Amino acid sequence: MFYDFETTTHGKWILAGEHAVLRGHGALVFPVPEKKLTLRYEPSSSDLDADYSGSSDADMHLLFWSVLEHGQHLLGQSLNKLTGHFHLECNIPIGVGMGASAALCVAMARWFAAQNLLNNDSVLSFGQKLENLFHGTSSGLDIAGVNSEQGLYFNQGKSTAIIQKWQPQWYLSSCGQIGITSHCINQVNQLWKTDANKAQKIDQGMHIAVDQCMQALESEQSDTSLKMLVKGIQESSKCFYQWGLVSENLHQHLQLLLEHNALAAKPTGSGSGGFVISLWAQEPPSDLGIEFIRV
Repeated sequence: MFYDFETTTHGKWILAGEHAVLRGHGALVFPVPEKKLTLRYEPSSSDLDADYSGSSDADMHLLFWSVLEHGQHLLGQSLNKLTGHFHLECNIPIGVGMGASAALCVAMARWFAAQNLLNNDSVLSFGQKLENLFHGTSSGLDIAGVNSEQGLYFNQGKSTAIIQKWQPQWYLSSCGQIGITSHCINQVNQLWKTDANKAQKIDQGMHIAVDQCMQALESEQSDTSLKMLVKGIQESSKCFYQWGLVSENLHQHLQLLLEHNALAAKPTGSGSGGFVISLWAQEPPSDLGIEFIRV
């Protein structure tokens, strides 16, 4: 017997810790409340079907069926045994580091739990297994991010809330190019094979960036905490350049933000495209021709 179901997850962005998180380092992840995925299900005896709405509906079609089938496979079940109707509404951009696949995987894991096919305490771990379908080996960082209502420090599968003492003026904007997470992970892994010393130094640089950003956010607002946050973001951005994960489009977008007085800017996600997080002393100029998302 299946049950009516509805759940909402949201997008995420990463302040620092990308890639290095796969090798035991910490990372800082935050939700994007205005970017949402809502999954609804109505049981029936008719054949299983699904429809979609929202700005990401075309791409969500393929993602949804692959995740549902993979979930059934992990549970030793066949997709043919399912009936009923799914509806997905999503405005999280896909392929730009904002966690669309993780948001879908967590929503689907919650559905499996609601149908008594999965224990409630296994939702996040099952969601991570579903996300392996896209990333090869998921760290669980994105899964934690889309499941949280606040900023988290994530390390080796465990999350703790960031005790944030002040609210920086930061914005997300797109560089206009998709970045493929699995390709970026493979590129970093290749560096570890060809130059482990360099790769280790980059990971250590990202580790320092996470510590600087965390310390800045958990300190009282001051010129010192702002300068430390700027330094942490710059250090994190430098890691992406050293990994070779800054495409020409991404570089030009970063430079444009900095030329218009952003205090600091970096890729957020896997790199080679996608969204950028930027820190400002005041609201960004409106004539940049860029859509900003306030976070």
